Amino acid sequence: MAMTHDYSYITGAADLARAVEHLSRADVIGVDTEADSFYSYTEKVCLIQVTGAGRDFIIDPLAIQDLSPLAPLMADRAVTKVFHGADYDVVSLKRDFRFEIRNLFDTMIAAQAVGVERFSLADLVEREFGRVLEKKYQRHDWSSRPLEPQHLDYARLDSHYLPELRDRLWAEVVEKGRQEQVLEEFALLEEREWTGRAMEPDDWLRVKGSNRLKPEQQKVARELYRLRDRVARELDRPPFKVMGNDALLEISRVRPRSRDALRGLLGERHFLFRRYAADVVQAVQKGIESEESLTVPRSSRGDGSRRPFSREDDRLFESLKAWRNKAAEGRGVGPAVVVSNVVLKAIAIARPRDEQALSQIPEIRRWQVQEFGDELLRLVAADVLQPAKK
Repeated sequence: MAMTHDYSYITGAADLARAVEHLSRADVIGVDTEADSFYSYTEKVCLIQVTGAGRDFIIDPLAIQDLSPLAPLMADRAVTKVFHGADYDVVSLKRDFRFEIRNLFDTMIAAQAVGVERFSLADLVEREFGRVLEKKYQRHDWSSRPLEPQHLDYARLDSHYLPELRDRLWAEVVEKGRQEQVLEEFALLEEREWTGRAMEPDDWLRVKGSNRLKPEQQKVARELYRLRDRVARELDRPPFKVMGNDALLEISRVRPRSRDALRGLLGERHFLFRRYAADVVQAVQKGIESEESLTVPRSSRGDGSRRPFSREDDRLFESLKAWRNKAAEGRGVGPAVVVSNVVLKAIAIARPRDEQALSQIPEIRRWQVQEFGDELLRLVAADVLQPAKK
């Protein structure tokens, strides 16, 4: 399909008003955002791309002080808002502009639900329209100005195909009878909220590999994580650009106690050594001397009311996973589309005896209870009857 839409770059209030008036004629609009998360500590939406009624609009929030005229359109239940991978877009639009997104459609979720194996936006556009999307500017600094024509051409395509892509995928969803599944997922996405970047005491545990460190090394990792967050905040840079996880873990393992030892580990030209050698050595020393206990992650529920997953739950979890994988194969979809491992672990912990108890597990979806509840409860009951392993 040839790209025939015109597009407009919106940088003023009057143009925004005209764009909203034009978009209000559409029943379905495509929406995407560009942010600067790879370039700043406190990320922000830098572009909003909206396609509808035969036109693409690229709205510049850095040039327009008040985007509230767009809010009623986003909240209008009569207009379908089509995103691809909506989670980040929804929470970002809520965070920066307090938009409420109603009547949402996510093309990635729809594609996964009908068993499309390659479901990136570029893959779907190529699959449906034969168009190869440019990936050159995926990590462009969208906060930089001015934007060149090639940047705008790239940005417009992220929303351009979404309305028609929605129509095609919805037809496949209906054909396979998976409307309830995707509609429940869309409704949950509408309620997502920005959780912020305020550092929590146990956030260092999110560093992949930190759980394999010895306790004395973990205390150093915790102090390095705190240092990284402080420096990133001061520089307004993403934490990974201040200290990568590999560097954080290696310093934690070796625990260099002097500038020379740190130089030997990182090298003379490393950013951390050149700018923050004294701070890193001080953090290492603080971690070595720390008597602060190492806290443990909260339970998956987040409120402490459910015990953590344990070795005793593993047999049931593996049984549930084997069933899930077979069910996914039968439906022609990925395993997580049927039931994610997070949900399976929650079931293994809770061991529900009936549908009501199963429905009360926070992570499970209504459609999963309806379609798979009997099988899940059967597996739980079978595990309960098995003798415990010695």
